[in-house]
Parts: sequence; structure tokens; C-alpha cells
Amino acid sequence: MNIMGLLLTLLLVLDAVQAMDANLTTWRQHRRQKRFLIYEDGGIIKLVTGIAFPVDLGEKHAWRQLVCLMNFHYQFPEPTSPVYWWRLWSHDKGRRDHRDHSYLKGPLKLTKEQLRQQKASQPTQVDAAQQFLYELALKYMNQRGQDGQACLQRLICENGQVHEHNGLYAQLLHRLLISLPEHYLDAYSMGRHGINCRQAFPTAVHCVLDDYVHVHERGLTQSYV
Repeated sequence: MNIMGLLLTLLLVLDAVQAMDANLTTWRQHRRQKRFLIYEDGGIIKLVTGIAFPVDLGEKHAWRQLVCLMNFHYQFPEPTSPVYWWRLWSHDKGRRDHRDHSYLKGPLKLTKEQLRQQKASQPTQVDAAQQFLYELALKYMNQRGQDGQACLQRLICENGQVHEHNGLYAQLLHRLLISLPEHYLDAYSMGRHGINCRQAFPTAVHCVLDDYVHVHERGLTQSYV
């Protein structure tokens, strides 16, 4: 009886060992195969961060509380196709004409002259919201007896003289005062070339927008932009 039990135990152990060998072999075979799992038009990668803090209400009852909560959501689409960095540039550059850039898959650096020609050939973009704000500022300054167009051109010219803008308010002003309508492009170019904007627009004096852009009118030497 004991011999039969030992034989059965030995057979079960051998069977288990063979099964483990088979599973290990199958796992090794699958490991050698390259498999990619890509979902076409799949979901998004989302990151949610937030901050919460209590608001002091001065209430006598502790159960009356107010909490201020701010959440920030960041959403990024997942890539639908694999990108291999080694395929961005071709290796057979010598076989092609140096003027033929069709084989380049990566970014192509253009010269300043090529960038100028490319920018000149592109149609002028018009921001409807920015143009509306320009017209609103013009009408407001004209109603106050100021030369609205000259004031706005002078501000755009002075904005072109500033190369680094510090702070969120300065960045917003810089974006607003980048000229997109055609009749303001010259004013921005004058500022970029270092022309004295106040001499170029002598009628732009005591502009109402100076209080929101510059503070040197009040005796200081700094500027918001």
C-alpha cells in the first residue's frame, strides 16, 4: 500500500514538473515575439491636481464652513501610431541633390532670408477679437479728446522695444500689443528697430492707456511691459 502511494506521488510530481517545463518554454517563445498594443483613437492621458483651503467666515457655529477648491486638469491625447526617432533623418543624403529637402523627415532650419520670404508669402492673419479690442480702445480714447490711433500706435511701437516681459500681466499686454492689422505693422517694426516712439507719434500725449501700460508717467522709471 505504501509502495502504491509512493508511486502515485512520484507520478504526480513528474507530471507537475513536465507541466512547469511546458509553461516555461511557452513563456520563452512568447517573450521573443515583439508585440505592440496601440489603440486607434484611444483615450487620453489625464492629470488632475488641486488645492483646497478653508475660508474664514467668522461663524460661531463650527458646522458652518466654507472651503475653496481649485482643480487643474491636464489632458493629453495618446499617440495612435509608434514613433521611431531613428527614422526622422535619412542616411543617404549624399545620393540626393542638396537642394532637395524632401527626404528630410525632421525639422528643417531655414536661414533668416528664407524665413523672411516665407513670412512675406503667407497671408496676413487677422485676429477678430484683437481687432475688436483695438477699435474699442480707439473709440474710447477719441471720445476723451485724444488721438486714439496715434496713442495705440505708440504703445505698439514701445512694446516692440521690449525684448523680455516679466510677469503674467506683462505677457498678456505683450500679446495684446503685437500688431496683426496691417496699418499697425509699421509701428511694431519701428519699435523693433529702436526708433524713438514718442518722437515718431508726437500727437500721442497723455493717452489713457498709459495708466495701464506704463508707470513712469507718475514719476517712476519702470514699465509694466
